[in-house]
Amino acid sequence: MSEHDPTQCSIEIPDDKMIFDWITHVDANDTPPPSSSAAKIPRVPSMLSEKHNYEKYFAPQAVSIGPYHFGEPKLQEVEELKAIIVRNLFLHDQEALISLYKKLGEEEMMKDLRSFYEEDSTTKYCDKVFIKMMLLDSCFIFYFIYEVFIWESWFSLGVFTSFDQVYFVCGDLFLLENQIPFKLLAVVMSFLKTYNNFNRIQEFIHHIHILRYSDQKRTWLKSILCIRSDQRSGQQRLESELTGDNAPDHLLHLLYLTHKPEYVVFATDYSKKNKEWNYHSNNFPTVNQLLDVGIHFKPCDPISSNNVRFSKGWFEFSAAVQLPPITLLGHTKPVLLNLIAYETCFCKDAWFASYVCLLRSLIGNHEDVRVLKKAGVLQHDFGTDKEVVDFLKEIATDLAPHNSTYMELKDDIQRYYEGWSNTPISELRHEYRKSPWKFISLLGALIALFLTAVQTYFAVWSRE
Repeated sequence: MSEHDPTQCSIEIPDDKMIFDWITHVDANDTPPPSSSAAKIPRVPSMLSEKHNYEKYFAPQAVSIGPYHFGEPKLQEVEELKAIIVRNLFLHDQEALISLYKKLGEEEMMKDLRSFYEEDSTTKYCDKVFIKMMLLDSCFIFYFIYEVFIWESWFSLGVFTSFDQVYFVCGDLFLLENQIPFKLLAVVMSFLKTYNNFNRIQEFIHHIHILRYSDQKRTWLKSILCIRSDQRSGQQRLESELTGDNAPDHLLHLLYLTHKPEYVVFATDYSKKNKEWNYHSNNFPTVNQLLDVGIHFKPCDPISSNNVRFSKGWFEFSAAVQLPPITLLGHTKPVLLNLIAYETCFCKDAWFASYVCLLRSLIGNHEDVRVLKKAGVLQHDFGTDKEVVDFLKEIATDLAPHNSTYMELKDDIQRYYEGWSNTPISELRHEYRKSPWKFISLLGALIALFLTAVQTYFAVWSRE
């Protein structure tokens, strides 16, 4: 048996002082290797990759971007197209391609680009292979966004042969393990005369956006204000925001940032500490139960994952919950899971995980989905409303919401519900929603009974 084998060693009983010194002594050989969490483009946390289908939701289906999935056989068809794309982009300016290659090969640039990934994923590639990978991948992203997605001209070079291929590539660009540094895109853009602004990237991000208004929910005034706001941020500030000190790390990070604008101001102070939350996850009321006590739902404005609000009406007979309007489409699940994976690694607030858990608490069946659809809070293209229930149940399983904003919201809802549940007013509301005509008939009968009593009263007193 080896003297230093940590798995097979006998236990000798020394004196107390030796025990203390031995346990508290730090040996360099016992220290675990440094964590790779410093990587700005990490791998998906095991708590998510093991729970959900990794190959379906976290691994690329058509194209490899970056080192994590480079060289996988199923991705070779699109990999071979990257060289064709680069050749066409620099066909009339080969000097620019050579200058770009030399720029990426600078020692500081190379070191910086490698630092974005977990160390074991890049050390196996020499500098030449790594530079070529970064160059081909960045040019491919620009070509796909500008030519394929925006102009829909994917057949012009014979690069893509089917819409399905385009669909999978679009989804692959928003996987956590399939990213390249955004600063690399900025460098490559400076060498591409055809693609010299970020507006198309903004359009591309907007298409993938999960939080959005339904068509009928915005008034003409809000639409004008929104357009003006978009113009200010899109035309005057976009380039500086995407290339400055606060520039995103990659496309998925940019998508995450667009869901929580910095200009949102909370109606309530959510910075309370040592707060004892009142809600209970096992008996939190559903949407229809909240309607019985007078709580209604509406989309928030401006749209942001951190713009949630609970407000009471006059005399506290009613209340409103404002939530970010969410649209669930075919590509939503992998994008949403990768956004959750990203914030699991970097964001302590966990906006997306908290919002998904909130929706899961509010939605108990398809009737709850129908109410949120009517309110403009939730839209989907699933076959049935029940599929939405199953969708949220699957994603929310084992997620741990710890965002103070959403915890405060749930606490306000729970307190209001417990104060108004099982009261005569809530019972009347429930009966009205269950059968409006029956309720109207009952109300008519009560009014008739009241009028009869009044008529009898005056008839008796008029004789006297």
